[in-house]
Amino acid sequence: MKIEDKKTVKQYNFFHWGPFLFHVKVTPEECDIVKQAATRCRNKNFDYQSKLAGHIHEEYDLGSEAYTLAPMFKKYFEIYCIGFNKWKGGGTMKPNFDFVALWVNFMKANEFNPPHDHNADLSFVFYPHIPKKITEECKNFKGTMRGPGGIGWFYGEGNHQCISVVHQMPEDGDLYIFPSNLKHWVFPFKSNATRISVSGNVLLDEDSRFSYYGKEYKGYEK
Repeated sequence: MKIEDKKTVKQYNFFHWGPFLFHVKVTPEECDIVKQAATRCRNKNFDYQSKLAGHIHEEYDLGSEAYTLAPMFKKYFEIYCIGFNKWKGGGTMKPNFDFVALWVNFMKANEFNPPHDHNADLSFVFYPHIPKKITEECKNFKGTMRGPGGIGWFYGEGNHQCISVVHQMPEDGDLYIFPSNLKHWVFPFKSNATRISVSGNVLLDEDSRFSYYGKEYKGYEK
């Protein structure tokens, strides 16, 4: 689907299954901005391992770069809200949110992220750089699930009559936005390469949260 305005035309897509799992491509210039921010935080002073589920040695807090990165991500959350409102049918969600966490993973051979979820309203994962070695390794994988370096989201009880799993092999510039309580994981790879991903959690403001959760939201009153 397309979002058009005077400045840009953006193509986005979503997956036909349970929750609204949103995907859009970020520009190469923005990938470079994020990679530069990640490099600035790549030192032990920003170590974030104790706050994350991953079996990954290099995980760093990007909170100090939020001022630089938030405006970039905000425009993609605006597109997310337009898509969500169309998907929901008459929704009124707006991109009014605050970052509550922002971090980068430099994932290497044999590291992985086990099934986990996050504690917020929405989460995202963005891929500024996926080495070609890992992409080729994934293409050569002969199993039935997504191969090395891929990401998977799981919803429901795994009924084979339903679509309960989405698997993707990310490419440079891929951005996915999804409910924070949606379980997901990342498969290990063996290639001698470093896979860079940036993730974050956001909390919506009161009005957007009501539109997102509906009448079940605890702040709702008849």
